[in-house]
Amino acid sequence: MRTGRVLWFALPTVVLTFAGASSPWVAQRAPRFLFPALAAVGGALVVFSFVRSLIQFVRRYRGEGRFRLFPVVVNVVATVFLVTLPVMHLVRALTAPGDGAPPILAGFGDWLGSEGYPRLSPHRGIDVAGSMGADVLAAADGRVTAARDNLDLCGLIVVIDHEHDLRTVYCHFSEIAVRVGDVVKRGQRIGAVGTSGQRAWPGFEHVHLELQRGRDIKDIEDPLSKIVGCFDVMKRYAADRLVLTYPVKC
Repeated sequence: MRTGRVLWFALPTVVLTFAGASSPWVAQRAPRFLFPALAAVGGALVVFSFVRSLIQFVRRYRGEGRFRLFPVVVNVVATVFLVTLPVMHLVRALTAPGDGAPPILAGFGDWLGSEGYPRLSPHRGIDVAGSMGADVLAAADGRVTAARDNLDLCGLIVVIDHEHDLRTVYCHFSEIAVRVGDVVKRGQRIGAVGTSGQRAWPGFEHVHLELQRGRDIKDIEDPLSKIVGCFDVMKRYAADRLVLTYPVKC
């Protein structure tokens, strides 16, 4: 019974944390460490409940010779999605790739967000890790067609139109350094890494980068497939097709 009470307290805590962090209005008004703290408390309670369920499972089997798998299964599922996956995600976020490229906290089509928790829909772009206030760079030459507060999960947004009927979308800025109509060059500073929109937890700050085709915002593709590395002022990039460089310094 105690295990059930703990789990019923832990799960609502985690669910409320997820819901609050996913709401721009709530996320931007809550203290920055509130949701990570609640998630840590909820995760600890889930682990405690999991251990208790295993102990009770063994005791019941020894005493009565019966299995009660349901509490164990519920606790296993909760532990995997609310503890194991986020912890693995944290380790990956803290481990820089060997080629010097910035870590990708969430990939295109992922069902896990940048903090490692389940998403309600597949990820539309990639989340490229960057420190707070660091420069956000244009991933290719183009013309700025949007630079505003989008008042949604994207927050402060910049959109750059490129040749070949493609455009890149950048989200979560703390500052925008370009205006609509500006012609920008690859590697040019267009803003600063921030937490606007869906506020990233400490250590998970990032630039959300999307690649869209034409005018249909639903017509998207994986920008990572066109990224050729970190921006290098001495390097010549292909002109017959769109190639991208990382939107942060490496």
